[in-house]
Amino acid sequence: MRAVPRSRVASWLKDLPRFILIALFAFAAVDKIFHFYGFVTAVKSYRLLPAQVEFTAAIFFILAELGIALGLLTRRWRRSASLAAVLLLATFTIVYLVARPAGVCGCWFTLTLNTGGYFHILQNLVFIGLAILTWFDSKPLASRSDTSSTFYSERHSIAAQKADDGGLNHVQ
Repeated sequence: MRAVPRSRVASWLKDLPRFILIALFAFAAVDKIFHFYGFVTAVKSYRLLPAQVEFTAAIFFILAELGIALGLLTRRWRRSASLAAVLLLATFTIVYLVARPAGVCGCWFTLTLNTGGYFHILQNLVFIGLAILTWFDSKPLASRSDTSSTFYSERHSIAAQKADDGGLNHVQ
């Protein structure tokens, strides 16, 4: 059996928080889709939104979780998705603490059977920490000046070089 190089192990360990968050948000979103009306009932139990907005808010939360999971998969959107994860988890935590919805939580119906508690607050804080780690580990893409103008100027200069025969051309 061959030993795994340290750099590969280090890379997997560095990406582990991101993989956990991808699984978390993907599973949570899919679970809410399968138990959509139960999730809408959980949103209603918080009594923070007008009745007309609760259904739309449930859809927004599901789409946000799916967007975060997909964003964490790509290098381009990783930092934005990490920040969105922190904001969404912090919002869920604060709302849960403020509203105290009698033990109802809308996070994972399949696993928690719609029950919540202080464990969910601790869990959200751990996930917020993982999202912050992912944010710090995800370097922003190199800042580029307007690539379209760079491409145009390069093409234009190549065309100008080909057309330039070294003589002075005067247009009359």
